Amino acid sequence: MTNSFDGPLITAVAVWIVFLVSLTGSRFASRSDNLPDHPNHRSSHQRVTSKAGGFAIIGGWLAGMFVVGSFSGIPDTASQATLLSGVAFLALALGFADDRIHLPPSWKLIGQVAIAALFVAAFTPLQSAPAPFFGEIMLGFAGIIITILWIVAFMNAFNFMDGANGLAAGSAVVGLCGFCVIASFAGAPFAAIASFLLAVAAMGFMPSNLYRGALFMGDNGSQAVSFLIAALAVIATNASDGRISALIVPVIFLPLLFDVFWTLSSRIMRKQNILSAHREHLYQLLIRTGASHIRVAVIYMTLTALSTAAAILMLTLAPAFQWIAPAILCTFFAIGASKIHAIAHREGLFSEKEDSAQTPSAATEPAP
Repeated sequence: MTNSFDGPLITAVAVWIVFLVSLTGSRFASRSDNLPDHPNHRSSHQRVTSKAGGFAIIGGWLAGMFVVGSFSGIPDTASQATLLSGVAFLALALGFADDRIHLPPSWKLIGQVAIAALFVAAFTPLQSAPAPFFGEIMLGFAGIIITILWIVAFMNAFNFMDGANGLAAGSAVVGLCGFCVIASFAGAPFAAIASFLLAVAAMGFMPSNLYRGALFMGDNGSQAVSFLIAALAVIATNASDGRISALIVPVIFLPLLFDVFWTLSSRIMRKQNILSAHREHLYQLLIRTGASHIRVAVIYMTLTALSTAAAILMLTLAPAFQWIAPAILCTFFAIGASKIHAIAHREGLFSEKEDSAQTPSAATEPAP
């Protein structure tokens, strides 16, 4: 057991280790012969770029979790860190397999469901959630199904949004830092530490991704990072004895989730195949209308910060009224999305001819 001084010291050491490992690993992983991503007509880059960034992010996070699990002295941290790291590694492996051999969607979905089920077996599924008009309700057996669906849905949504330099990683940094603060004050120390270390790992990845455009997260990174975010949301909610709402993480990352929902809904309304590849996400339309990757990433990071503030304010509401927060945010986002679609329609970006055009890349832009 550590004394009162050791806890912050161990955490500080872990933070520095995470940052250095992820930063150094990102520089090494950015070599184009490491999991090369060759540009095509749907790409947002114009040169061969490595998509091995997930190994740098998760490698740094695992190193930090080893330090915290071994020396922090927080009860159950070692066992929780070991179990969560093991399942996260499987998510990394699933993404790596998809990066290498392009798994069929059905195989990838089966893998995601298996990973979510393993998490449920290793940890406790979501125990309760706020319901409109009814307040906090106990989920019972339904918690298992909801937990698996939540993890799989978030893994896919996050992966859809990992298509512009710095967008997914930057949103993760902002959202995880906010979540860390919430978890710290709500009595979920393991989730707080794990989420902050993951944010630091993503920070180490950002210089190679956002500023230089020399490294992508890849499916290996998006699958592992998104699994950890979704899993930590469940862990924190259960550990806080109701102080953290099950809506916290969905609200924090609502800008990403809304983009996916809006895009799929739009394609359904226009009778498009939602399973086919496309470039119609809101962030993709912004890039196709001339916005740089950095500008788009900053927009989504700012919206994530706004959503994080809304999530904190949401906790002051009774559970029966917490759904008001995402409803207001979705209304606000819908106004902006409608304007983006209006511009995209005016410029013909939904036509087949425009969709086959090459998108300008931030990877060739000079670093600021």
